[in-house]
Amino acid sequence: MDFNRMINGIIRAIKLDATFYEEVEQDPSYDQDSLMVVILASLIGGLGGLISTALASGILKAILAFIVAVILTLVGFFLWVWVATWVGTRFFKGTGQLDNVKRALGFAYSPQLLNVLSFIPCLGGVIALIAWVLSVIAGVKAVRQSLNQDNTNAILTVVVSAIIVFAITAVVGAFFAAIGIGGAAVLGAIGQ
Repeated sequence: MDFNRMINGIIRAIKLDATFYEEVEQDPSYDQDSLMVVILASLIGGLGGLISTALASGILKAILAFIVAVILTLVGFFLWVWVATWVGTRFFKGTGQLDNVKRALGFAYSPQLLNVLSFIPCLGGVIALIAWVLSVIAGVKAVRQSLNQDNTNAILTVVVSAIIVFAITAVVGAFFAAIGIGGAAVLGAIGQ
Protein backbone atom coordinates (compact mmCIF):
# COMPACT_ATOMS: atom_id res chain seq x y z
CA MET A 1 0.00 0.00 0.00
CA ASP A 2 1.37 3.37 -1.07
CA PHE A 3 0.54 6.00 1.58
CA ASN A 4 1.15 8.92 -0.79
CA ARG A 5 -1.14 7.39 -3.41
CA MET A 6 -3.83 6.93 -0.74
CA ILE A 7 -3.56 10.56 0.44
CA ASN A 8 -3.69 11.74 -3.18
CA GLY A 9 -6.75 9.52 -3.67
CA ILE A 10 -8.45 10.98 -0.60
CA ILE A 11 -7.90 14.49 -1.94
CA ARG A 12 -9.18 13.57 -5.39
CA ALA A 13 -12.18 11.78 -3.87
CA ILE A 14 -13.12 14.81 -1.76
CA LYS A 15 -12.81 16.98 -4.89
CA LEU A 16 -15.34 14.62 -6.52
CA ASP A 17 -12.96 13.88 -9.38
CA ALA A 18 -14.98 11.58 -11.69
CA THR A 19 -11.82 10.35 -13.42
CA PHE A 20 -10.47 9.22 -10.05
CA TYR A 21 -13.61 7.23 -9.22
CA GLU A 22 -13.43 5.65 -12.67
CA GLU A 23 -9.74 4.81 -12.11
CA VAL A 24 -10.43 3.28 -8.67
CA GLU A 25 -13.38 1.31 -10.00
CA GLN A 26 -11.23 -0.33 -12.68
CA ASP A 27 -8.01 -0.87 -10.72
CA PRO A 28 -7.97 -3.73 -8.16
CA SER A 29 -4.69 -2.41 -6.73
CA TYR A 30 -6.85 0.19 -4.91
CA ASP A 31 -8.55 -2.51 -2.79
CA GLN A 32 -6.35 -1.99 0.26
CA ASP A 33 -6.29 1.79 -0.12
CA SER A 34 -10.07 2.11 -0.23
CA LEU A 35 -10.52 -0.21 2.74
CA MET A 36 -7.90 1.76 4.65
CA VAL A 37 -9.85 4.98 3.98
CA VAL A 38 -12.95 3.37 5.54
CA ILE A 39 -10.95 2.09 8.50
CA LEU A 40 -9.34 5.50 9.04
CA ALA A 41 -12.70 7.25 8.72
CA SER A 42 -14.22 4.90 11.28
CA LEU A 43 -11.28 5.29 13.68
CA ILE A 44 -11.17 9.06 13.31
CA GLY A 45 -14.95 9.39 13.60
CA GLY A 46 -14.83 7.14 16.65
CA LEU A 47 -12.01 9.26 18.10
CA GLY A 48 -14.11 12.41 17.80
CA GLY A 49 -16.94 10.59 19.56
CA LEU A 50 -14.50 9.19 22.14
CA ILE A 51 -13.36 12.66 23.11
CA SER A 52 -16.86 14.15 23.33
CA THR A 53 -18.27 11.13 25.22
CA ALA A 54 -15.32 11.07 27.62
CA LEU A 55 -15.91 14.72 28.44
CA ALA A 56 -19.64 14.15 28.98
CA SER A 57 -19.96 10.63 30.40
CA GLY A 58 -16.59 9.28 31.44
CA ILE A 59 -13.81 7.28 29.88
CA LEU A 60 -15.34 3.78 30.15
CA LYS A 61 -18.50 4.78 28.28
CA ALA A 62 -16.31 6.63 25.79
CA ILE A 63 -14.16 3.58 25.08
CA LEU A 64 -17.23 1.38 24.64
CA ALA A 65 -18.82 3.99 22.34
CA PHE A 66 -15.57 4.17 20.33
CA ILE A 67 -15.44 0.40 19.80
CA VAL A 68 -19.12 0.25 18.84
CA ALA A 69 -18.79 3.23 16.46
CA VAL A 70 -15.80 1.68 14.65
CA ILE A 71 -17.48 -1.70 14.29
CA LEU A 72 -20.78 -0.19 13.13
CA THR A 73 -19.03 1.99 10.57
CA LEU A 74 -17.19 -0.97 9.07
CA VAL A 75 -20.25 -3.22 9.05
CA GLY A 76 -22.35 -0.36 7.66
CA PHE A 77 -19.84 0.17 4.86
CA PHE A 78 -19.90 -3.44 3.70
CA LEU A 79 -23.68 -3.57 4.00
CA TRP A 80 -24.01 -0.37 1.96
CA VAL A 81 -21.67 -1.70 -0.74
CA TRP A 82 -23.68 -4.90 -1.08
CA VAL A 83 -27.09 -3.18 -1.00
CA ALA A 84 -26.02 -0.41 -3.42
CA THR A 85 -24.65 -2.96 -5.87
CA TRP A 86 -27.79 -5.08 -5.63
CA VAL A 87 -30.21 -2.13 -5.89
CA GLY A 88 -28.22 -0.44 -8.65
CA THR A 89 -27.90 -3.51 -10.85
CA ARG A 90 -31.42 -4.86 -10.24
CA PHE A 91 -33.50 -1.69 -10.44
CA PHE A 92 -31.49 1.24 -11.84
CA LYS A 93 -29.65 -0.04 -14.91
CA GLY A 94 -26.27 -0.50 -13.22
CA THR A 95 -23.64 -2.77 -14.77
CA GLY A 96 -20.88 -3.01 -12.20
CA GLN A 97 -19.35 -5.62 -9.92
CA LEU A 98 -19.34 -5.67 -6.12
CA ASP A 99 -15.56 -5.17 -5.90
CA ASN A 100 -15.70 -2.12 -8.18
CA VAL A 101 -18.40 -0.53 -6.05
CA LYS A 102 -16.47 -1.39 -2.87
CA ARG A 103 -13.35 0.41 -4.05
CA ALA A 104 -15.23 3.49 -5.23
CA LEU A 105 -17.47 3.75 -2.16
CA GLY A 106 -14.45 3.24 0.09
CA PHE A 107 -12.96 6.45 -1.19
CA ALA A 108 -16.35 8.14 -0.94
CA TYR A 109 -15.87 7.84 2.84
CA SER A 110 -12.98 10.33 2.61
CA PRO A 111 -15.01 13.34 3.84
CA GLN A 112 -15.76 11.38 7.00
CA LEU A 113 -12.16 12.08 8.03
CA LEU A 114 -13.44 15.54 9.02
CA ASN A 115 -15.24 13.89 11.96
CA VAL A 116 -12.01 14.06 13.93
CA LEU A 117 -13.20 17.60 14.69
CA SER A 118 -16.63 16.50 15.90
CA PHE A 119 -15.64 16.94 19.55
CA ILE A 120 -15.50 20.76 19.15
CA PRO A 121 -18.38 22.27 21.14
CA CYS A 122 -21.07 23.97 19.02
CA LEU A 123 -19.26 23.06 15.78
CA GLY A 124 -19.09 19.28 16.14
CA GLY A 125 -22.60 18.71 14.85
CA VAL A 126 -22.09 21.09 11.93
CA ILE A 127 -18.81 19.42 11.00
CA ALA A 128 -20.44 15.98 11.17
CA LEU A 129 -23.30 17.21 8.96
CA ILE A 130 -20.89 18.68 6.40
CA ALA A 131 -18.87 15.44 6.35
CA TRP A 132 -22.07 13.43 5.88
CA VAL A 133 -23.34 15.63 3.02
CA LEU A 134 -19.98 15.49 1.26
CA SER A 135 -19.89 11.71 1.69
CA VAL A 136 -23.36 11.33 0.19
CA ILE A 137 -22.35 13.44 -2.82
CA ALA A 138 -19.12 11.45 -3.15
CA GLY A 139 -21.19 8.25 -2.80
CA VAL A 140 -23.39 9.31 -5.71
CA LYS A 141 -20.30 10.01 -7.79
CA ALA A 142 -18.75 6.66 -6.78
CA VAL A 143 -21.93 4.72 -7.56
CA ARG A 144 -22.36 6.55 -10.85
CA GLN A 145 -18.88 5.63 -12.00
CA SER A 146 -18.68 2.11 -10.58
CA LEU A 147 -22.13 1.02 -11.80
CA ASN A 148 -21.93 2.95 -15.08
CA GLN A 149 -25.15 4.83 -14.42
CA ASP A 150 -26.47 8.26 -15.29
CA ASN A 151 -26.89 10.84 -12.51
CA THR A 152 -30.58 10.10 -11.92
CA ASN A 153 -30.08 6.35 -11.53
CA ALA A 154 -27.01 6.90 -9.32
CA ILE A 155 -28.98 9.22 -7.03
CA LEU A 156 -31.87 6.76 -6.89
CA THR A 157 -29.47 3.90 -6.14
CA VAL A 158 -27.86 5.82 -3.27
CA VAL A 159 -31.19 6.99 -1.82
CA VAL A 160 -32.90 3.58 -2.02
CA SER A 161 -29.85 1.70 -0.74
CA ALA A 162 -29.42 4.22 2.11
CA ILE A 163 -33.05 3.73 3.15
CA ILE A 164 -32.62 -0.05 3.09
CA VAL A 165 -29.37 0.10 5.06
CA PHE A 166 -30.95 2.52 7.55
CA ALA A 167 -33.93 0.18 8.03
CA ILE A 168 -31.68 -2.84 8.53
CA THR A 169 -29.46 -1.04 11.02
CA ALA A 170 -32.49 0.35 12.87
CA VAL A 171 -33.93 -3.16 13.29
CA VAL A 172 -30.56 -4.59 14.35
CA GLY A 173 -29.99 -1.63 16.68
CA ALA A 174 -33.42 -2.09 18.27
CA PHE A 175 -32.69 -5.78 18.73
CA PHE A 176 -29.37 -5.10 20.47
CA ALA A 177 -30.93 -2.32 22.54
CA ALA A 178 -33.60 -4.77 23.69
CA ILE A 179 -30.93 -7.33 24.54
CA GLY A 180 -28.95 -4.65 26.35
CA ILE A 181 -31.97 -3.56 28.34
CA GLY A 182 -32.91 -7.17 29.00
CA GLY A 183 -29.33 -7.99 29.92
CA ALA A 184 -29.18 -5.02 32.28
CA ALA A 185 -32.46 -6.12 33.91
CA VAL A 186 -31.18 -9.68 34.35
CA LEU A 187 -27.87 -8.51 35.77
CA GLY A 188 -29.72 -6.09 38.03
CA ALA A 189 -32.00 -8.89 39.28
CA ILE A 190 -29.05 -11.22 39.86
CA GLY A 191 -27.16 -8.53 41.73
CA GLN A 192 -30.04 -8.00 44.22
